[in-house]
Amino acid sequence: MADYFFFGTLSHPPLLAVVLGRAVPMEPAFLPGHRVVTAEGPEGGRPFPLLVAGGAGAAGVLVRGLSEADAARLDYYEAGFAFVIREIAVQANGGQQLARVYFADTGRWREGAPWVLADWARDWGEIVPEAAADFIAGMGRISPEAALARYPSVLARAASRLRARGAGAAAVRRHPAPGDVVVEEWKLAHAGFFSLEEYRLRHRRFDGTMSAPINRTAFVSTDVVAVLPYDPLRDRVLLVEQFRIAAFARGDANPWLLEPIAGRVDAGESPEAAARREAAEEAGLALGALIAGPRYYPSPGAKTEHVYAFLALADLPDAAAGTGGLDDEGEDIRAHVLSFAEAEALMQSGEIASGPLWVLLLWLAPRRAGYRAAAALPKGVEAAAPSA
Repeated sequence: MADYFFFGTLSHPPLLAVVLGRAVPMEPAFLPGHRVVTAEGPEGGRPFPLLVAGGAGAAGVLVRGLSEADAARLDYYEAGFAFVIREIAVQANGGQQLARVYFADTGRWREGAPWVLADWARDWGEIVPEAAADFIAGMGRISPEAALARYPSVLARAASRLRARGAGAAAVRRHPAPGDVVVEEWKLAHAGFFSLEEYRLRHRRFDGTMSAPINRTAFVSTDVVAVLPYDPLRDRVLLVEQFRIAAFARGDANPWLLEPIAGRVDAGESPEAAARREAAEEAGLALGALIAGPRYYPSPGAKTEHVYAFLALADLPDAAAGTGGLDDEGEDIRAHVLSFAEAEALMQSGEIASGPLWVLLLWLAPRRAGYRAAAALPKGVEAAAPSA
């Protein structure tokens, strides 16, 4: 059994409970002669807390009597950050207590501004514990280094799950109740940028009985945005073209597809912020007003991906067409500026074969006249917005 001093994110009770698999008592504690700063790795990435020598002291918590099994879970969670464990005296309950402390390898991380738990908890205190459950599930299956490499995807997936819990209004569908879905077995079949999860489960049938056990595999990704820039004065849209592995793997004779601007909603980012970021990255485009369109699952029989669709008012002169994308993500993207009539013709010819683009063009069609009329009005004169 061992005692531990936690100074950073693990002093957040919900996170430590997930990492250990249970809630444990915590005592306020203090480590003299140290301070907690924000750290970033040489490759960049999301900042995290770093304990360094010097300073008035670091506040944290003392957790007593953790087992070797607890230690193994903690080591796995911390391993990707290249740590060393030191046993050091901390102050707790008016006296000194030897405790294990995680220190990052000297020289690997850059020191930044002071790190404050309350500030971190405000922005990340809900998402990170949610992500930690996925991270710990990889123990014994995924190396700590590989787990850390896929952590941005794990965080984004956790944020997607939290957004999903706030949805689910049902006027026609069933109203689910506790016990309507029973998971008998779960297995992580693959973990990378995307994941494959295998389930053996039973669910409530419409006659009120439970189904027999069924086996299902889910392709796990994150929430995404799909954005259609529209210039109502010129009646133009901007589409992007890029090579797509799914079309290639299917055997499509032409795996370069026309699509809306699209991309993942990162953890800590709203869908609206993701839409603007992706437009800048893929097309060098600054968007005007964002108008929320449909939200939907493209293929819910197997994929977790959920789309937030937006129409974006934008200025689209001829010069808006060009190339873009991020080199470090292997993107090679060409933007096309087309009249709405030209885009409709490509839908009818079959050249537009992207479901999210079909959804957005069909959604825009009955609203187009209203946006065009509003854009043509003199300044200071307001028109009623087209119905959603």
